[in-house]
Amino acid sequence: MSHLLKAKMYARMNSTLHTPLLIIVMLLYVSSVSAKNIYVSSKKGNDIFDGSHYLKPKKTIQAAEELTKPGDTVFVMDGVYTNDCAACNVLNITRSGKKNKYIVYTAMQGHHPVISFDGWAGFFITNGASFVQISGFEVIGGNQKLTLSAALKQPMSCQNKKGTPDPKYNGNGIVIDGNGKKMSHHIIISQNTVHDCPGGGIGASHADYVTVEGNLIYNTSWYSVFGNSGISFYQFYNSDNGKGYHNIIRANKCYNNKSLVPWFKNCEIMDGNGIIVDDFRSRQNGSKLGNYRGRTLIENNICWYNGGTGIHTFQSDHVDIINNTAYCNSQDKHLNAGQILSGLGNDNRIVGNILVSDGDNIINSNYYNTNFTYENNLHFNLSTPGKEVVNVTSKTCIAGTDPDFVMPANSLKADFHLKPNSPANHKANTVLHPGVDFDGRPRPDGKACSMGAFEIQ
Repeated sequence: MSHLLKAKMYARMNSTLHTPLLIIVMLLYVSSVSAKNIYVSSKKGNDIFDGSHYLKPKKTIQAAEELTKPGDTVFVMDGVYTNDCAACNVLNITRSGKKNKYIVYTAMQGHHPVISFDGWAGFFITNGASFVQISGFEVIGGNQKLTLSAALKQPMSCQNKKGTPDPKYNGNGIVIDGNGKKMSHHIIISQNTVHDCPGGGIGASHADYVTVEGNLIYNTSWYSVFGNSGISFYQFYNSDNGKGYHNIIRANKCYNNKSLVPWFKNCEIMDGNGIIVDDFRSRQNGSKLGNYRGRTLIENNICWYNGGTGIHTFQSDHVDIINNTAYCNSQDKHLNAGQILSGLGNDNRIVGNILVSDGDNIINSNYYNTNFTYENNLHFNLSTPGKEVVNVTSKTCIAGTDPDFVMPANSLKADFHLKPNSPANHKANTVLHPGVDFDGRPRPDGKACSMGAFEIQ
């Protein structure tokens, strides 16, 4: 029995403690038969099979998607899954689950399915599809088959403004696209590895209630004319007036995401950030969505050696950036925006983070923010300790002190755990901090925990 089904059963049992046993059994039976498992294998599958058994799997994930109903789980086995045409996505998700009955796409236990694409996207959630989860995949774009010299001359580029955009140079790993009348909500993207995408890694637009958690995103955004980033949220909409956090970006690793091709609109290098929350006020591109009212949490992420910022919120309100580690971002010589920053925002909080820069790169900035909280952050510059370029300071922040990471490096092997005597220990905010760290270890309640993504035990 899947963990998801067990959770559903326990939830129902807890809400029906005073219901006669026979009714409880009937409810559990109805729940178990209403949801089904669908199996997929690119190696052993055949789309004439119904996919109801792992020995008779569907061959393509798309064939499985067309069978899904609320509560179903699509288990994907070993194999490489590719797009059928140059402009195609590997998987279009158009069907919705329901509250407490998500449609789940996940790797079968012990399997490692690979989504390899050179079209517009690996996963493409559209048509307002909601209550959907994607977990456990490796999504690979076509960067290794491309060259920068060719990308600079692609259609719509500043060297060749004619033609239409080529998906080969602009494809994104996992996309939540609500750029129409139907907009998605309640989407979970977790535990995936997304890399070498010429466009962005994980992107969501015109959506609400989106969680991106536990993913590794690297080597994305290199060749697109659209200025992408590792994780990007753009122009979200108000699906309801619910309180608390609507969106969560948590415990992700973002490395070496950068823009190498100028943005087609102004012919300048733009973005290439680790994480960005962009235009939640919907001021751009003629949007009529209005101001987004939901709150967004960005916590326990690690962003290092990205071309743009590590974490960046622009023209967006109600964003909490808490206990993240940002190391040597702003690597692109055309950009010097900082490690973690907020620009043109209201009611944003940057608390408990570690920000490390190098060279003349700026640590942070405070650009036309209102009701802005900046507390308990550590600032350090590798090249000129004690001479950090800091535009936002606070008496609770620490400046000029090495956070003492285990093994910082410009590679995926970098280790940003803190050594036992790190000055970041017991210096974070006593109230505004996550309950656990990147590894899931508890942080002390009501006490000053460690700054950054990792807690010292």
